Amino acid sequence: MKLATLKRRPLAIAAAAVLLTLIGTVIAFNSIGGEKKIERHVERLHSLEDPRFHQELGVMLGPQFVAGNRVRVLRNGDEIFPAMLAAIRGATTTVTFETYIYWSGDIGRAFTQALADRARSGVKVHVLLDWVGSAKMDDALLEAMRSAGVQIHKFHPPHWSHLGRLNNRTHRKLLVVDGRLGFTGGVGIVPLWTGAAQDPEHWRETHFQVDGPVVAQMQAVFLDNWGKAFLDGRA
Repeated sequence: MKLATLKRRPLAIAAAAVLLTLIGTVIAFNSIGGEKKIERHVERLHSLEDPRFHQELGVMLGPQFVAGNRVRVLRNGDEIFPAMLAAIRGATTTVTFETYIYWSGDIGRAFTQALADRARSGVKVHVLLDWVGSAKMDDALLEAMRSAGVQIHKFHPPHWSHLGRLNNRTHRKLLVVDGRLGFTGGVGIVPLWTGAAQDPEHWRETHFQVDGPVVAQMQAVFLDNWGKAFLDGRA
């Protein structure tokens, strides 16, 4: 028995070495080529009131500041969710919806039903959910939307080839209806955000309903992450 054990020991050592090498290779692969980080401090050359500040900030961040927008401030779930759901239910051509947090519960079911109804009516509905933020979402809600024709992608699901970006989440909350009406702010699709912040179990939040040229920029931002999620799905 002792001789057999000694003969097996080199094989076990070799197998362990191969496993450690494989793990090291995966870690090294995920440690390079990740998201770029800007570490250079950018000096501010203009005051906040200077029009050149807005112009240069737009150039640096991407979209330019555009005029001619109308903004409606929505406070807490009692104002936010009815406005968003009404916009979805009134959609005639497209709905694009991106959110970080989407859980189950009454408000989750309400959004699922509204999005599924529009898809069954022929509206093109695209939903982008963060993989981490939607972890508490019931699979039945996803299936209900997919069965109705809603196109759904999860943003950055974990994969052995890109573990280094696991914490690169989409925290965006965007809703664009018919390419003309947009919503953005801080609310997620969670029961905690319903109501009017009347107690610790109901959170306060602010959201914005906008229409005007900025909605096209919101649509473009959505498409940027949608394209990344689409490529992930094909990988």
